[in-house]
Amino acid sequence: MTSYFSPEGLQHWIGQLYIAAGARPQDAEETARVLVRTSLRGIDTHGVSRVLTYLEKMQQGEINAQPHFTHEIRDNVIWFDGDGGLGQSVASTAISLAVKHAHTHPVTTLLLRRSGHLAALGQFALEAADEGMIAVICQETPPLMALMGAGKPAIGNNPIAFAAPLQGKAPLVFDMATSVVARGNVLQAIKDGQERIPDDWATGPDGAITSDPQMALQGAMLPVAGHKGIGLAMMVQVLAGSLTASATAASAAQHSATSSAGNVSAFILVINPALLIGQQSFDEHMRNWLDTYLQASGQASRYPGQRANECEQKRREFGIPVAASIVAELRKAGEITGHPFNLQPLTTD
Repeated sequence: MTSYFSPEGLQHWIGQLYIAAGARPQDAEETARVLVRTSLRGIDTHGVSRVLTYLEKMQQGEINAQPHFTHEIRDNVIWFDGDGGLGQSVASTAISLAVKHAHTHPVTTLLLRRSGHLAALGQFALEAADEGMIAVICQETPPLMALMGAGKPAIGNNPIAFAAPLQGKAPLVFDMATSVVARGNVLQAIKDGQERIPDDWATGPDGAITSDPQMALQGAMLPVAGHKGIGLAMMVQVLAGSLTASATAASAAQHSATSSAGNVSAFILVINPALLIGQQSFDEHMRNWLDTYLQASGQASRYPGQRANECEQKRREFGIPVAASIVAELRKAGEITGHPFNLQPLTTD
């Protein structure tokens, strides 16, 4: 059964839940906003479904409920330290800072360290595009991925997101893990009681292809396009890991993370096209190449971000669908904090 809940109701409840768990109000409210918007845009594996996971990680000390964010600018690079805080609040603060800097600098680089799990990176790139900026974000994860035959995970499925503004249209937003699918899809399959996953998602602990989601968690995610996906993951490893002297892998090993890694690092690039080449020139070029793409692709063609934007508008009107398994987790979270999940659904099916 699926229940549909008011976005505003969910956002308020999640914010109050994290406050009850000891989070700073600004972090709790920002995390709630980002998680709900993630679900609004149809990325259900990284939105409201993560509420209980982050709560448990706060209780276990893997996420710092009372962080002190700090930053400094050296050689026109922003060095941002999230002090282990909730990733949604850390990344939102970091991207806002980078966008502000980009209003007077054509190109801004931000290196982010010591953050909780960031979830869907595209949400933060989207926030930059909403402000007229181009954004590239990539995040290192602990080793989760390997080529078929490997005895254990060899490298993170390091995600990459990109967003650019489009005059008069929804921003172009592209967000991908370098694995065939994000590991959250395996976790969601287990939550939903699915006994099989597609054969091209993962290998088991023996390095062979598996369709068993439990075996997939013990094995490794497969890279998109084989060696090409590994190459992209290595690029992210350099930018988000080696440049930041990341401790992501060590932290994951310490906490035996099975889902959302803590203490992650990320690389953020924000470009102001108005300062770099002029707003009119940029807008015209974007419109011309995108028109060519859409016309060549047929009547049903879309560009990345368009479907998510349509989903967001629809869900704002009719509610966010929440599976019964996730409703049960929200109730559990409410019991843990003494802040019961008593929202009434708009509809059910």
